[in-house]
Amino acid sequence: MNNLELLSAGVTQNTLLNESVEADDVALSKVMDRLAEFSREAYQGLIRTPKFIDFFRQATPIDVIEASRIGSRPSRRTGAASLEDLRAIPWVFAWSQARFYLSGWYGVGSALARMKEEDPKGFELLRKHYDSWAPLRYMLKNASTSVMAANRSMMKLYGSMVTDKKLRGQFLGRILAEHSLTRKMLNDLSDSKLTEGRPRLRKVIMLREAAIDLLHEQQVALLKDWRKKLAEGERKEAEALLPQMLLSLNAIAAGLQATG
Repeated sequence: MNNLELLSAGVTQNTLLNESVEADDVALSKVMDRLAEFSREAYQGLIRTPKFIDFFRQATPIDVIEASRIGSRPSRRTGAASLEDLRAIPWVFAWSQARFYLSGWYGVGSALARMKEEDPKGFELLRKHYDSWAPLRYMLKNASTSVMAANRSMMKLYGSMVTDKKLRGQFLGRILAEHSLTRKMLNDLSDSKLTEGRPRLRKVIMLREAAIDLLHEQQVALLKDWRKKLAEGERKEAEALLPQMLLSLNAIAAGLQATG
């Protein structure tokens, strides 16, 4: 479940509990239900595409996270290498390490664009209330923060670890296109206030990036070497690299001040 779906569920519940809700609030809850549906379709359309799991496992350090043995529970419920089996925390952690932040924004741009095309009145209602209706503003600011924190250069760097060029181009191109669309639609909705009008956040992100870009490059180099050794059956050599891999996870998480 992504941010729009969670918000829609909360809005519906609040509407039912508040009998004195205004007409715009009722209309907004219906618009949010549709927006959540559109977003879910776009998000599920990506992650349910055949071989997406292969892209994910190569373009993020999920295998290192699984080997880290951190947390109270294993990263996978039964041990199967599938999306259904993967727990939410390592899923989000892996995307943040690779600077995609995928679960925080993917589908929002497609949902807003579809709403604008299929329900212009609904889109205008969102535009009218995005800054005054707290649940909507909270969701959109979270999405815009994820969009701004996502780093396209780093996405391409981590994407370079996907050995199948066709697979890499298919999914990386799709993700980058949705990232651009999401930024455009958020700015369209807010007159550029959501991403362009947040100078303090932009400054914080720039300061962090200056310090951790080298860490990302080192992590990718380590990942390539570690995976190569594993593929060639050099288990002892690969095992010797694991402490450095775990150190890179911790360093990047500290630099980002987040694991997801």
